[in-house]
Amino acid sequence: MDKAGFWNIIDKSRHAAGGDPERQLDTLGELLAEMSPEEIVSFDRHLSEYHARAYHWDLWGAAYIIGGGCSDDGFLDFRGWLISRGEKVYEAAMSNADSLAAVVEDHDGECQVEGYQYIAWQAWEEKTGKSYDDFPEHDLPKGGEIEGSPWEEEDLDARFPELTRRFG
Repeated sequence: MDKAGFWNIIDKSRHAAGGDPERQLDTLGELLAEMSPEEIVSFDRHLSEYHARAYHWDLWGAAYIIGGGCSDDGFLDFRGWLISRGEKVYEAAMSNADSLAAVVEDHDGECQVEGYQYIAWQAWEEKTGKSYDDFPEHDLPKGGEIEGSPWEEEDLDARFPELTRRFG
């Protein structure tokens, strides 16, 4: 699966769910269940790459404003939500996190959806009958430091004026 194929599946699941991120997760699971184990692993590699790339202070600040706070677990779920919105929204937010002010809809809630981090290996387990411990590892860097410039809560209003105007 290439990058375009990954984003196509994300878009297909979002459209089928009417944009609702919780329903989208279920739909995505159904789409993954139709794929071969190798395709599921490839999907997960792309998902993991985009998830790691979004480990950025600006996006955590955006998540903090939108949700009225955001823990490290919440930030994991936020990055899954961000990916679920599609490539255009994802790339715009990577360039300017404040752009999310124009994207969040009522059904998005706090923009935190648990499950995107492990949707692929769950589908893979069901498809293969093997356990998570057997899920193929990716050659992606593990851990990593958060990118960008750290922020203090009192700096967020000035740093993200559009998000603050809408959610602050």
